Amino acid sequence: MRNGLPGLMVLWAAAALAQGSATTQSRSEPVRPIGVVTQLQSGKFILHTDAGADLLILLSDQVSVLRVPPGAKDLSAASKVTVGDIGSGDRVLVRGRVSDDQKSVLAVSVIVMTKADLSNAREAERLDWQRRGIGGTVTAVNPERKEITIAVPGAAPTTANGTRQQTITLAANVIPQRYAPDSVKFSDAKPSTLEEIKVGDQVRALGTKGEDGSFLAEKLVSGTFRNLGVTVVSVDAQNRTITVKESASGRTILVRTNDDTALHRFPPNVARTLATSNSGSGSDVEQMLERAPALALGELKTGEPLIVLSTEGAKPSELTAILVLGGVEPILAARPKGSDQVVIGPWGLGKGGGEDAP
Repeated sequence: MRNGLPGLMVLWAAAALAQGSATTQSRSEPVRPIGVVTQLQSGKFILHTDAGADLLILLSDQVSVLRVPPGAKDLSAASKVTVGDIGSGDRVLVRGRVSDDQKSVLAVSVIVMTKADLSNAREAERLDWQRRGIGGTVTAVNPERKEITIAVPGAAPTTANGTRQQTITLAANVIPQRYAPDSVKFSDAKPSTLEEIKVGDQVRALGTKGEDGSFLAEKLVSGTFRNLGVTVVSVDAQNRTITVKESASGRTILVRTNDDTALHRFPPNVARTLATSNSGSGSDVEQMLERAPALALGELKTGEPLIVLSTEGAKPSELTAILVLGGVEPILAARPKGSDQVVIGPWGLGKGGGEDAP
């Protein structure tokens, strides 16, 4: 989930859209493509743009190169660097002139957020979400009071169903974010409203908990998620898809996976622990997932049980997976009879923190 446009990058994206794409720009006008540096060579590099196309970026001796930290809103914190400081994997905004064939750009300036800086910022943000984040399933929404009530799994004091009710109040000027249909990327989340949040959705909030038990949110993201128990019908490893049968309804579903999909297999002892306890806190589940061995599509067998997590898609018979879990027989066996949902903590928003994936 994973190169977002934090801070200054958002402003750059707006500028780039206002200017038009490199493939439609006239040669007399400057272009401002944004993307990730690849295939770095002396005096040039390939820019894999956020629009999906690759551009050859030509660097003259006179090109201006500025390095900005993640989260910067302007260039006040920028420092001058050289062309030699640009590295593969850095995110950059390039300003320059596009060639007649529109396949290359002669750069006038390059603004850089280094791969290392972005990685450090994401890790710091992830830890912040771990410390100050809260997540759960929505039980009530009060837009007038800017409040949401969620059921937090495994948090004391718990009710009979093993959850605790927590009311979240949005701080002033906080705009909720919402996952886009069929997207597993937090960077695809869109500005939303409390009215769009429904009972049964999952919510994750970052903020401060008061001594009176209140929670004031600085950030909030929501989504309608499907946590399904399924069995494998067939696997197309080349196209990275799994055809599955939903255990409760018998429906056949096409599950798509991509670079942002997490695939893990729970060891038997971990699966038994989760089945017995119906999970601890969301952070406990995150840690178990991080430690769980990777799962390869090619190792899946027909009839093997899986748990699949996805956002709500446009077609009930197709979905793009956020998470695919194997080794889940004890967990599926422990769910209520006839249920097609599998709940083990706030998975939907619990894959780490940061600008990319809270």
